Amino acid sequence: MAAGGYSDLREKLKSMTPHRDDNKNKYVDGTNNGGGKGRKRKYRESDDDEYEHSEDSAELREQEARRVRSSILQKSIFSPGECALIEEKIDEVVAKGEAGLYREHTVDRAPLRNKYFFGEGYTYGAQLEKRGPGQERLYRKGEVDEIPSWVHELVIQRLVSNGVIPEGFVNSAVINDYQPGGCIVSHVDPLHIFARPIVSVSFFSDSALCFGCRFQFKPIRVSEPVFVLPVRRGSVTVLSGYAADDITHCIRPQDIKERRAVIILRKTRPDAPRLDSDSPLSSSPAGRPAPLKAKRSHRKADPDAAHRPRVLEMDKEENRHPSLSRHRRHSIRSENYWRRGQDYDKHQETSGRKANHKEEAMNFQGSRRRGEDGIAMVIDFLLSNARLVLGVGGAAMLGIATLAVKRLIERAGRAADDEKVEQKMAESWEELSLVSASPTMIRKGIEGMVMKHVAKATKQQKADLCQQLQMSSLEEQPKPESKSKRLQLSVLSLQERLQQYYHTRAALSPHEVRTAQSLALDICTEIQGFLHGRHPDMPLGEMSLGGSLLDDLQVVTADHACLLVPLQLEASLWRLIPGEETLLTHPLHWMVQRVNLEYFPRGRSYWDRYLVGGYLSAEAVVNMFSKSIMETVNWPSISSTLDCIVRPVLGGPNLRLEIKHGSENIGAESSDQSLFISMLPLLREGDVVLTAQPELTSPWFNAWHLSLYPWETQRLAQLDSADDGCRRHTLQILKAVCRLNPALRPLEAAPLANLILHLSDSEGNWSESSLHIRFQQCVTELIGYLEQGALHSYFKPAVNLLSGLSEDQVDQMGFMLYCAVSEPEILLI
Repeated sequence: MAAGGYSDLREKLKSMTPHRDDNKNKYVDGTNNGGGKGRKRKYRESDDDEYEHSEDSAELREQEARRVRSSILQKSIFSPGECALIEEKIDEVVAKGEAGLYREHTVDRAPLRNKYFFGEGYTYGAQLEKRGPGQERLYRKGEVDEIPSWVHELVIQRLVSNGVIPEGFVNSAVINDYQPGGCIVSHVDPLHIFARPIVSVSFFSDSALCFGCRFQFKPIRVSEPVFVLPVRRGSVTVLSGYAADDITHCIRPQDIKERRAVIILRKTRPDAPRLDSDSPLSSSPAGRPAPLKAKRSHRKADPDAAHRPRVLEMDKEENRHPSLSRHRRHSIRSENYWRRGQDYDKHQETSGRKANHKEEAMNFQGSRRRGEDGIAMVIDFLLSNARLVLGVGGAAMLGIATLAVKRLIERAGRAADDEKVEQKMAESWEELSLVSASPTMIRKGIEGMVMKHVAKATKQQKADLCQQLQMSSLEEQPKPESKSKRLQLSVLSLQERLQQYYHTRAALSPHEVRTAQSLALDICTEIQGFLHGRHPDMPLGEMSLGGSLLDDLQVVTADHACLLVPLQLEASLWRLIPGEETLLTHPLHWMVQRVNLEYFPRGRSYWDRYLVGGYLSAEAVVNMFSKSIMETVNWPSISSTLDCIVRPVLGGPNLRLEIKHGSENIGAESSDQSLFISMLPLLREGDVVLTAQPELTSPWFNAWHLSLYPWETQRLAQLDSADDGCRRHTLQILKAVCRLNPALRPLEAAPLANLILHLSDSEGNWSESSLHIRFQQCVTELIGYLEQGALHSYFKPAVNLLSGLSEDQVDQMGFMLYCAVSEPEILLI
């Protein structure tokens, strides 16, 4: 029995936590409905619950759940027999730990959960010298045991052969052994310790992994998760992107109904910090192995205390910001805030940097008292301290604000010989006000720190600057023939700048396009010949190339193409079901159902072997092509035939080939550039095109993705041919701007194409002469969509094309576009 008379934490959770539905009237105003004294405060699972009950909480949580789903890969690789063999090995590890046969830091015990570190171990929770995220440290080399050979042979090699991870990726393996009711609190695997992805394999029993929960103790309770991922015995779970970095994950007590073990495979970063030799946690002398004995936990045998340190740090962080709004408190608990806090703490720990910043601040104050250049001193001070005060994102925004001030001064200088000096100055100050009024600045809390100082300094210099400009104009009046050389220079209009940008930055040279298309066609021919020879009974249509490279919509560089592999289905045996009619209810997630089984039983169709639950599984089809092509084709032979390096890109859910060009093909200066070819198994029925892309339909392994790309490109081409418009030209420029601008890079082609399609319904003039007007209008419209957080598909209004963007990405893009409203040229730098 555990402490307090409970056999596991699930019983304690059940007895101490009121049910949200049955007892929703309890603990209100310090009393309960039972007539007793009750609790002294209102029960609330977490501050997340306040946020959850807002008007748009359901939509926000669904958006976050979609982001989590899209960054998780799950595969069932291990058979029941293989699971049983691995579980025997895990039992041997537990037995060795109990016998004290491992090094001191290999075993870490906690109530109802033991951890076994192999290869690399690290400090966490109560073991930290300084509490809080970002303080985790790796143990010194040799302080934990090496990864057992059976983990390499039975687990890691299987994952490598199935393309889940590359060879040599894993150098850290952790075995978590949970008893019924065991748990692990919400956390993010330390970003400064481990690279991505995070791979885990489950054994002994089924369980669940929850995202976005909040643990609280005394009494123990867990808030509602944003997303619950079922984890089956023998399944492999791969976390990357949003699921690994931007939201916490946990295992609740109620999720462990039977004993469960999980093997976590990770790779430590080369620059991950390690414990110093004089650290109290590093007890072994340098150069000498630690004694072989079982490690005893640093914690007391109390289920509540097992994970309390991290929770208390989270509570403390929240208490430091009592005045923040509900929305802001929710974002504080996100991993973005966690990372900023980590970066800020690292700067604060560097005493030399602190002294330098303090000295610079004193010099700055002294310079202001001496009346030195106000604008220059403010900008220099803010730029030198931007990273410490504002963080990485704030420093980038400050750079944009600095650019606005710089352009203000330059414009005022150019206006020295202009008769309308006052008008030019007024326009410049209005533009600066527009930048300072950006909602992104207000929402980020930077408006008071940046624009206040800049505006104050520039306000002091405004009168002097105007006076100097007027005096300069008066002095030059007697000499009208000696005009400034700057005014004699030709200044390009926005229309000319856009055309120049298109030809120099966006458009591809015909030679580059032909070379990429030729290589892609050669690969297409080789793969089709291989499949016809190896699998002659596989019903496939003619393979072809597709994508923006074939539609003349690719920009900047010809570095990707799509190889379309059409699957031929018998019309009487298969039915394509729209996403709205399935249980998934997602308009882009279609299902392919096997029908007429009473007349044509399984086996009549070649594709029956990839049926899962009566539906053709997209993931099973992708796995088949991965084994049949990626892992089987003799790529070195094809490379020698094509005189270039061709190799598959393993370790992801998609089918990709990387081609390194030969120097004789495209020139020595670009010989290192790679061309990536994505294989897309697809189904066609009329104008409907379904593609097998598990990375877009995860975790639904049976779902097929409805591709809207053919509809979008066809519609744009029809509109341009009808009125000789520049829609596709505008789309190419926007795609190049987003690709070359780090702040706008998360914007993909689909939102931009749909933006132009929506705008075409209200604007009829798309001639080349109006390119600059339409470009500025696209920027303005995009700002509006970002503020709303939604840009609906032109053909599927239920699809929000901005749902995959994080709040920080929206803020950064919004601010950049706000600056571009008054100065569009900053997007063309």
